[in-house]
Amino acid sequence: MSLDALGVSASDELVYRFFLRNPGAGAEGFEASVIQRLVGLRLLEVGPDGGIAATAPHAAMERLIERRLGEVGGELRRVTAAMPALLAEQAAGGPIEHVERIEGLEQTQERIWQMSRQSQELLAMHPERRGVDPRVRERTLAELRSGVRHRTIVHRATLDNPEVAAYFHEIHQAGDWHRVVDEPIQQLVILDRETAFVPIRPDNPGFGALMIRAPGIVVTLIDLFEQTWRRATDLEPDDADPTQLERQVLELLDRVGKDEVAARAMGVSVRTFRGYVADLMGRLGAASRFQIGTRAKERGWL
Repeated sequence: MSLDALGVSASDELVYRFFLRNPGAGAEGFEASVIQRLVGLRLLEVGPDGGIAATAPHAAMERLIERRLGEVGGELRRVTAAMPALLAEQAAGGPIEHVERIEGLEQTQERIWQMSRQSQELLAMHPERRGVDPRVRERTLAELRSGVRHRTIVHRATLDNPEVAAYFHEIHQAGDWHRVVDEPIQQLVILDRETAFVPIRPDNPGFGALMIRAPGIVVTLIDLFEQTWRRATDLEPDDADPTQLERQVLELLDRVGKDEVAARAMGVSVRTFRGYVADLMGRLGAASRFQIGTRAKERGWL
């Protein structure tokens, strides 16, 4: 698999792989800037004798993921810092593209429900839930029956309420894939990776939400969701054998380096294939794609 998603170019990755196969080799024949860049990424170490050692793959992946998480956190802070200015412009009557303020919890839920009827995917994070609205339950089950793909992250504290925990297990079994985190999270809903809803006031969702269509902000929020998803644990760990689809995804990940090629081989879109990979990571409890193969082999799936 490629390390491009974690900020390592294809040419730099080839150099890293060379030193993985040839520990202790010198830097002769390589550009000094490439070696320095990989040392800066903590993927290579230069010894006193000039010999170069590559960081073990599992440690390298952890360092790259940690670095990427830091970048995503910085992007999110920049987005958050921009919100007051956007709201001030809206209050002054100036034109704002792609950001709409929705007043009140009921109005926000109604807008999400209206838009989700035409959606194919819904991503959500819930830091708390004090009860279960029967209307939410029925609409969620109806969406799942119609084929809308749901993934939801909840804070572990929400499971302390038996009614809420039973609801999460019910819709999880109906197809809304749930994962659980102990770290603080913010309320977030993303539809079709194009429209995001975040609270106007994070400490009180009752004030309403900002509906965001600005691509740069939505992509950042998707990154936040996906990084949190990878660190979360499955609501109902599953030790059953892999499905035929999961075996196909595993084989393609093992043989093919690019998602585009793997998606074409399966006859699905790149977004759908990446969704399959994310689900597989969740089921295996893998923190990265690199770990998928290791976990699958541990279970005897490869």
